[in-house]
Amino acid sequence: MKVARSEHPAVILDDQIVVLGGLIESAPGRFGVTPTVETYDPAGDSWARLPDLPQPRHHNMAAVLEGRLFAVGGFSEPGFTATDRMWELVGGSWIDRAPLAQAVGAGAAVVLDGRLFVVGGAPGGGLQAYDPTDDSWEILPAPSTFREHLAAVVFAGEIWAIGGRQPGLVHDSVEIFDPVTSSWRPGPTLGQRRSGFGAVVAGDLIYVVGGEVFDPDEALESTERFDPSVGSWMEFEPLPIGLHGNPLAAHDGSLYLPGGSMQAAGVENSGELFAIEIG
Repeated sequence: MKVARSEHPAVILDDQIVVLGGLIESAPGRFGVTPTVETYDPAGDSWARLPDLPQPRHHNMAAVLEGRLFAVGGFSEPGFTATDRMWELVGGSWIDRAPLAQAVGAGAAVVLDGRLFVVGGAPGGGLQAYDPTDDSWEILPAPSTFREHLAAVVFAGEIWAIGGRQPGLVHDSVEIFDPVTSSWRPGPTLGQRRSGFGAVVAGDLIYVVGGEVFDPDEALESTERFDPSVGSWMEFEPLPIGLHGNPLAAHDGSLYLPGGSMQAAGVENSGELFAIEIG
């Protein structure tokens, strides 16, 4: 990437991978926050810029809902103050949309049945849904386990809240939200506890990649995938280096990991884009 970053989201928009905001290294051992937005073209193997976010953000979220790109919440600069602001990119400019029901950073955003859901995050750790038809947010039942620095995916019409952490504990647990009953149930436990990692659905499988654990601090090379025909998580090809604060995107038979930090509990950004063909 032109701007090496971590703790940022990645989404697919018009066959491009879009990365928004994140933490950057401002000096050795120090970090800053960027508003920059970049797009990667897999066909042309090239990076380009989109308009910067109105303000720098890190541990932010993003989603593409019915072809519309939204930048959601996150922590504002300076420090780790959660924000409730959401912007949509319209005609080359970022436009304010309805603020989140709860300010949150280090959560996860997914799209299901025409709505945008924000799962977990700090400080609230709940579940909230955005309806674009009337530009409004709704608070829904929260997962039973508080989790931030988690990942979330939509799989078989349900929302999976995967891993993450709370003070003093990194999770290997998974919870599944049924939008029909508006209730949560336990899901299949990960093989590796992880927080600050990427997850995506590709084909009939869920993939999780990277992350971090503590005591001792470690950025993870490990990866897993969930196959419903087997009913459990299984390891697959590890990353070339340990990374955390990394998003994950799937496009045209490949997984893409743009950026992340090589230092657990710190900012040592690689700036690299990793890819693996999954068929």
